[in-house]
Amino acid sequence: MAPTSTTGRRARPLPGRLFGTVATLVLLAGLAACSSEEPEREFLGVQRITVAMHNDLPGLSYSSNYDRSGLDFLMFQHIEEEIDVDFSEPVDVSSGDRVTQLIQRKADMTIASFSITADRMDEIDFVGPYLKTRQGFLVGPDGAGVERLADLRGSQICTWQGTTSVEALEGIRETAGADPVTLTDASDCIEQLIDGQVKAVSTDQAILYGFARQYEKEGLRVVPDVTIGAPQHYGIGLPKGHTADCRRLASWLKKHVGTSSWIRDVETSLPTLIEEDPGWISSHKPSAAEIEARSCRDSISP
Repeated sequence: MAPTSTTGRRARPLPGRLFGTVATLVLLAGLAACSSEEPEREFLGVQRITVAMHNDLPGLSYSSNYDRSGLDFLMFQHIEEEIDVDFSEPVDVSSGDRVTQLIQRKADMTIASFSITADRMDEIDFVGPYLKTRQGFLVGPDGAGVERLADLRGSQICTWQGTTSVEALEGIRETAGADPVTLTDASDCIEQLIDGQVKAVSTDQAILYGFARQYEKEGLRVVPDVTIGAPQHYGIGLPKGHTADCRRLASWLKKHVGTSSWIRDVETSLPTLIEEDPGWISSHKPSAAEIEARSCRDSISP
């Protein structure tokens, strides 16, 4: 008998059970590949962080021709390197809107010479301080003879809305016989000081030293050793409800303020402060205990 030819023989279809098994294996392999992909990175509940900053405080957070500079901006850059998520370009914020922007989630983080206070801690979380300062006085050419608080008697002293400086100046009429003037923002006060409409501008010395350097040719200077009010502690503002991320940032900050990088940032951003106060580190550098007492809490820890 001749051998049977296989040429042109059609392949027999797979049995239904075997076909179903193969399809299941293909599906499971696809699911395994998907599950092996890394989850989207998040911080503060979002995949892209928006940071709010001032744009008009030289030495701290200043913007000119879309270039930012200052201590707050350097802090932003360090955090951007530390936290493994995407960051948008910083958005501008006024002093009066810092809390509101965080509550409304128009910003996820605020680095804006933001003093940590009990009232603000009720509404948002802070990580900090990353800098300490006191409220002082900036004078122009008309204030060449001002060396003491009493030398401002009978004059007008300017500050701006949304700051703790407004509260500190409330008693200036009784203590120094001067009249407080509250304007919209920092640039308004500086303009009036240069024009001679007010005798002094009062806010945190760290801010004033930035203005003194920016307007050195106009004769602005910080009155040395004249301060009012309690020390100010600058913190990073966050929305409440992200305790783990807040604690992570606080742990990093404790290490950062102990590095030469922190010292270099202050020296670079506020050189006039360094020149005027040789012992600036002891008065402006926060301790780990101060950071622990004010970070990720509803009130300042004793």
